[in-house]
Amino acid sequence: MLEKALRALVEKDYKAFAACFSEDGKYFDYCPACNGKDNYFVYGSAAIEMFYRNRFTFDHVTVSEPVVEDEKTASFFGAYEGPYLFARFEIEEFDTAGLIKKAVVHPA
Repeated sequence: MLEKALRALVEKDYKAFAACFSEDGKYFDYCPACNGKDNYFVYGSAAIEMFYRNRFTFDHVTVSEPVVEDEKTASFFGAYEGPYLFARFEIEEFDTAGLIKKAVVHPA
């Protein structure tokens, strides 16, 4: 699931990214604050889809060069309306169907 989520982020495919999350999935991203922006706290796959539709449509987020470290952890370079920074994507919880129930991204 982690590889699917990262591929969707790189390809700016908000529908595919949201489909990686359970209906009540949570996505927290602490990287935007590094560029003076508000961090992302998004609850529910429908909200994740709408949120990332906006982020990708208006080019607010770019993800590149992801490296999967294990089934729950990866790193990537991300630009959040500013210079690229090194980030870690960590899945903290899966649901029984294997979808992401909680994911956290933070500067590495």
